[in-house]
Amino acid sequence: MCRLVVADDDVQQLGIRKLLLEAAGHQVTVVEDAPGARQMLLDLDPEVLVMDLRLPKLEDGLGLIRSVEQLRLAVKIIVFSGWTEELLGLPEEKLVVKILGKPIRNEYLLEAIEQAMASKPCWAQ
Repeated sequence: MCRLVVADDDVQQLGIRKLLLEAAGHQVTVVEDAPGARQMLLDLDPEVLVMDLRLPKLEDGLGLIRSVEQLRLAVKIIVFSGWTEELLGLPEEKLVVKILGKPIRNEYLLEAIEQAMASKPCWAQ
C-alpha cells in the first residue's frame, strides 16, 4: 500500500484513477490544480505524486516539481501528459521516477507506482 496524491484537471479521469488505485490497495487523495497538490503534499506527506504536467493555476509545467525539490519533500513523482514536447525536458528532473504519455493504460500506471516505491529517495542518492 502506498499514500498517493493524484493531480489532474480532468475530473472524470481523476475519479477513474482514484477507483483503480484504491482497488489496488492504495490510499488516494485527488486534487484538480497545482496549489491544491502542493498543499496536499505538505499536509499528507505522500510517498508518490501522480500528476498531469498541465495543471490549472500553474504557469510552467515544471513549477510543481521544482517546488517539491526546493521543499526537499520525500515524494517520488510520476508525470503524464498528452503534450509530448513537454515531456522532453523531464529526464533531468531527479524527482521524476516515470514519465507516461496520455492516454495512460491502467497497467502502466500501476507498474509506474511499483517502480516508484522500489526506487531510492532522491535525497539518498
